[in-house]
Amino acid sequence: MEDIIKFRIFLSFPLLGLLIPDLGLFLTGSSATAAFPITHAIIAATLSICIAVLTLSIMVYRKKHNITKTATPVFDL
Repeated sequence: MEDIIKFRIFLSFPLLGLLIPDLGLFLTGSSATAAFPITHAIIAATLSICIAVLTLSIMVYRKKHNITKTATPVFDL
């Protein structure tokens, strides 16, 4: 279970790496001269779907085994 959670987190890094430059182009207005790469859209959609599938599988696993979401304190004071 922990491996799936870690894998889901590591899938978000390339997604952010793709979206940040494209968002920068969009916000600066230079996206009119440079077209949005279709490969970026395909990769971003694929990563988003993988993250969603992993999130749903974690939710189903927790519900099936009655695991409540308990937050462990970062600092034990």
